[in-house]
Amino acid sequence: MTGIDWRSLSHEIKSRTNLAASPIGVSLLPSAKDLFAYPGVRLLKKTVVCHMAAMARYYRQDGVVGASSEGVRCLLGLSCLGLVQTPARVKDGVLNERFTRGPEASRRLNESIKMLGNEGKRFGAIIIGPLDLLPLEPQVIALYVTPAQALRLTIGFAYVNGDAIVTTITGQGSLCTAIAKSLEEKSIVIDIPCVGDRAYGFVQEHEMLVTFPAEEAEHLAEGLRGTENEASHPFAPFLNWPPIIWPEFEPRDDDLK
Repeated sequence: MTGIDWRSLSHEIKSRTNLAASPIGVSLLPSAKDLFAYPGVRLLKKTVVCHMAAMARYYRQDGVVGASSEGVRCLLGLSCLGLVQTPARVKDGVLNERFTRGPEASRRLNESIKMLGNEGKRFGAIIIGPLDLLPLEPQVIALYVTPAQALRLTIGFAYVNGDAIVTTITGQGSLCTAIAKSLEEKSIVIDIPCVGDRAYGFVQEHEMLVTFPAEEAEHLAEGLRGTENEASHPFAPFLNWPPIIWPEFEPRDDDLK
């Protein structure tokens, strides 16, 4: 255990960025039997990861959910998260063929999708829930944000070390590949939610995805506090200039007598 007060930290991140829902905590477990160590987790027998994230966002008190590898029904998501060893047809890009002109383009696209399963099966289950209600230490934190909130977070992350955020956007498996990057590469990811995230995760047109390793949460909170005066959200307009209005609305000298 890290000793971090996740409830307090979650509330601070949410309030300083005006998130519509609580930050989401994600934890991957070695085996399916580890799910039973957390009796408050609602176990799902047939789901996908973006569907689980939607439950965390929209159901909240009933949104701490878990699933085994067998319960997650998206092969791309399973491969990204190392919940299975990546099958050959996934590595070859077969799942991308409906989105590309031909097999070579599908294979090339697949090379840019982070897949922990390429090195073999690493995990047996996953738990997702509101960060402040998660019954175990999170490994990755996910946020669904507006572009303006993504900017606020970018500024907050840069505060401590001045690091820029570099990301690759493929339009495929966005949530799962973002979690994989944050877990494996310890990177902060800004991505555009994929088609599946919109179909099964009910992501809205204006929303973007941000994920980061759980150990970066305190740095983010420090950055949000440190930049509050210069870049608080919502961003304030600059009003230190006289307004120019339509001539017919301007009062005449006679009007002011």
